[in-house]
Amino acid sequence: MLHGIAVIFDDTIVAQFTLDPLRLILPANTGLFSEMKPYSFLNMKKSPAILHPLILSLLFVTPTLAFADHHKSTKIAQADYIPGSWKRTWTSTTTGLQSSMTKVIKKADLDNHFVETITNAFENGKIRGKRQVRFYVEPVVGNMLEFKGTEIRNMDLKKSSWGDWREADFNYLFQVDEVFWNEVHQNLEDSTKGRFTRIDSDNPKHTYQQLAQRKLSVLEPFIGVWEGSVEQIDVKAYGIKAGSQKIKHTIQFNKDKTIMFWHWDGDMIDGFGAQSYHAPTGYIRTNYHTSTGNQINGKLISSGGKKFVWERSGDTINGTLYEKCLVDVSEPGVFKHKIYDRVLNGIAQPEEPVVVLKKVD
Repeated sequence: MLHGIAVIFDDTIVAQFTLDPLRLILPANTGLFSEMKPYSFLNMKKSPAILHPLILSLLFVTPTLAFADHHKSTKIAQADYIPGSWKRTWTSTTTGLQSSMTKVIKKADLDNHFVETITNAFENGKIRGKRQVRFYVEPVVGNMLEFKGTEIRNMDLKKSSWGDWREADFNYLFQVDEVFWNEVHQNLEDSTKGRFTRIDSDNPKHTYQQLAQRKLSVLEPFIGVWEGSVEQIDVKAYGIKAGSQKIKHTIQFNKDKTIMFWHWDGDMIDGFGAQSYHAPTGYIRTNYHTSTGNQINGKLISSGGKKFVWERSGDTINGTLYEKCLVDVSEPGVFKHKIYDRVLNGIAQPEEPVVVLKKVD
């Protein structure tokens, strides 16, 4: 039973108090960061009449923290993605053989609590290990969760029987969505080694379509018909000659909003392209073809405040192209298109004027 609490700051006890009755015991010397006394409740003294404001706040906050109970946690929305079947495969660096791990996760009675059955198998399907883990999750930041294992048991494969539950205490960080489960056990560089793919779910919303719709919704401001003109310079990378060019740019979604497709209809160049969510990498990717022979791939590398930066590269009739494209739709009814860092065959290219289009539909 807990009889007392020490409030520790930077390895120093700044306050101690008993819980029955509740009494605050400050360190022996004056000041908030006084010389450390042994972490003990054996030498408790009367509290001064005036307490430091921080100590007062700790006095009332700490008992709450001391008795925090994960069995009474608030439901976490991100945890709805956890139940289902997940699988990852890898190739051994020593044997060259492929192995797999499958998680089948079911919700427990309490919010944010689950039971997972983990099966390790060889490439031929032979099971080499099976265990169950009881765990709960807590939010960390954004959609990052912390996995906290509380109990574990193993299966005796020869008898096909489960052993007794025993206490466990391990944790790691992970992110989960409609399609992927990414674990981080040691550092972010190794996180993709813990990537599982959903193979089954009781929730009809746990599909690529749902994930793609959510990811592509950031591009919603692009939708519409945009028109304008620009005084074009010579652009070797796209086979365009200098001159005045009128442009009509039409952008729309497919019926379930999992693909965005567009047409750049200019006096000097025609372009057709599409954007979709690339689940394995987490990027929105683009691909387009032009009437001047360009075949370009790209990805959205940054977005915020209705401004979007695309990184693009590909083949042209004049060589290999690399560039970045800034699309700015932060001003209502205005579509701004700016190319920068353009390189053709390793040679920097002249800067183009900004293309400014107005929404007409």
